[in-house]
Amino acid sequence: MATKRLYRSKHGEIFGVCKGIAQWRDLPEGSVRLAVIILACCTAIVPCLVIYCILGFLLPVNPYEDEDDPRNSKHTYYYNPEPDDFVNSKSDSDASERYERRKKENEWDSRFNSGK
Repeated sequence: MATKRLYRSKHGEIFGVCKGIAQWRDLPEGSVRLAVIILACCTAIVPCLVIYCILGFLLPVNPYEDEDDPRNSKHTYYYNPEPDDFVNSKSDSDASERYERRKKENEWDSRFNSGK
C-alpha cells in the first residue's frame, strides 16, 4: 500500500515516522527501522535523532490508515476463561482423568483459601 504523500503512522513505535516512510515507499518496516538505526550510529546519534524528532512533529498523521488497518475490524472476539473440559473428550477415560485432576485442584484451592 504505497501512499502518494509522506505521512507518519498512527500505529508506529516511536512517532510512527519509520512506519510512515515504509508505507510511503512500500518497503518492509523492519528494514526502514534498521536503516535508521545504522544511520544514527554512523552520524553519532544526535543529528539523526534531531531529524527524526523534527519529522515526528512536522509530518501529518495518515488520515487513510484506519480504513485498511486490521486492528480496527468490526469483528468482536471474546475469550471464555473457563472452558468446558468435557466438550471434546476423546474417550471416557480422558474425561474421568480430567475430572479427578479438577477435583484435586479444587481441593488444593479450598485449602489454600481457607488458610490451613
